[in-house]
Amino acid sequence: MSLRRKPNANRNFPQYCPYCAGTELFPDVENEFAWNCGECRRVFSVMFYGQDDPDNAPAPSASTAQALRTSLETHGHHHVAF
Repeated sequence: MSLRRKPNANRNFPQYCPYCAGTELFPDVENEFAWNCGECRRVFSVMFYGQDDPDNAPAPSASTAQALRTSLETHGHHHVAF
């Protein structure tokens, strides 16, 4: 009998148990997202549902050259050649 399964790309690895804060965590067979805490013996699931889109997208940032030019001009260095 082999306990090794193929990796699940959707399985998120928790850092600690949400019940006892233990760090002795192992994948469980209850479902594809279940974890077994070796300290308190509880089984829990961790699932990632995604992220919401932001209400407004941030403005694109300036290039490195443009940011340097703006910084130099702001600090009074108008005669620097690029």
